[in-house]
Amino acid sequence: MKTNKSHHPETTQTKPALSSSLASPAQSPSVETIGFGQLSGGEKVTLYRLKSGNGSWVDVIDYGCRIVRICVPDRRGEIDDVVPGYGCIEDFESGQERFFGCAIGRYANRITGGRFMLDGRAVQLSRNEQFGDYRGHLHGGEKGFDRVMWQGEILQETERVGVRFSRMSPDGEEGYPGNLDATVTYWWSRDNVLKIEYAATTDKPTIVNLSNHTFFNLKGSQGGYVMDHIMQVEADSYLPNTSHFVPAGPTKPVEGTPFDLRNPRRVDHAIDTPNEHFQTMRGFSVTWVLRNQDGKLARAADLWEPRGGRGVETWTTEPGLLTYTGRALSEKIVGKEGRPLEKFGGMLLETLHYPDSPNHPEYPSSILYPGQSYYSTTEFRFYAK
Repeated sequence: MKTNKSHHPETTQTKPALSSSLASPAQSPSVETIGFGQLSGGEKVTLYRLKSGNGSWVDVIDYGCRIVRICVPDRRGEIDDVVPGYGCIEDFESGQERFFGCAIGRYANRITGGRFMLDGRAVQLSRNEQFGDYRGHLHGGEKGFDRVMWQGEILQETERVGVRFSRMSPDGEEGYPGNLDATVTYWWSRDNVLKIEYAATTDKPTIVNLSNHTFFNLKGSQGGYVMDHIMQVEADSYLPNTSHFVPAGPTKPVEGTPFDLRNPRRVDHAIDTPNEHFQTMRGFSVTWVLRNQDGKLARAADLWEPRGGRGVETWTTEPGLLTYTGRALSEKIVGKEGRPLEKFGGMLLETLHYPDSPNHPEYPSSILYPGQSYYSTTEFRFYAK
């Protein structure tokens, strides 16, 4: 088991160029707030630009706690955005791809039929995903944490800056029991580390499994095929899935499968290998069982792009790492600056408790009781080599 709010005026500061370099002298980390339009219901959306002082920055918004941009240098010092996806609020609210960059909750990924037992009582969640006659629960339901406004609070320290988003998810929202007070905090540091802290408390027994659904492409804003990135994962086993994309049961060893990334390899190193999980998931989509299972912050994976030299290490307190390499992305989805996306143009590095854990007592528990505190941390440590 995992244990353990304010308005800011718009600024008119000029937006940094996406392909700038690190030539300017270092400054103190800072936060800029920028108006980001408004939702169809009239709510004004704010973008928070977290600036390292060394030329890199991260953009997040209060609608869905979304990461919009992560702008970091390559080996030549050229800064570019490594987050494929939308760049305007209209697309985030009603675009074809709902989950770009958002916080996922109350439960990341899937729950079979949206149903589980909690302390001997059946709980039925909303069912917002359908495969034929089957309907299941995905990423928090019809109106998950990605579809709501959060309250932002700027955080300022000497070596890093951040924004803490908070909201109260009411008892019964999407079928979840209990009033859940949740916070998602983004920190951006001088050394290009994006730290995400998730916290929650409840007044009734419930389940919690928070994550973030940002796609990465370390080639930068021009994008391109992402499975030629080099990846290494700290996992000896993975979760095979059913045709409904939920775990089929016991874990399987990665040895002899396309998911054996214990040593650095291209993500697509075995893409043509006959594999039942590949066929079920219609491409590269997998949850790894990380070696670290004690809830302490530990290295989960390394992803590196050879052409420009950008890389990112993922560290987490979570037991699982899910990646999906964007088979459903296409040129029909128009991203930032009017650039169409492409199939296999981005991949997730989603840290989480395992999908469908409430229906698998053998998995790490995602139950949260009154008096307990949920806390989870993930760090994306960017580098260039």
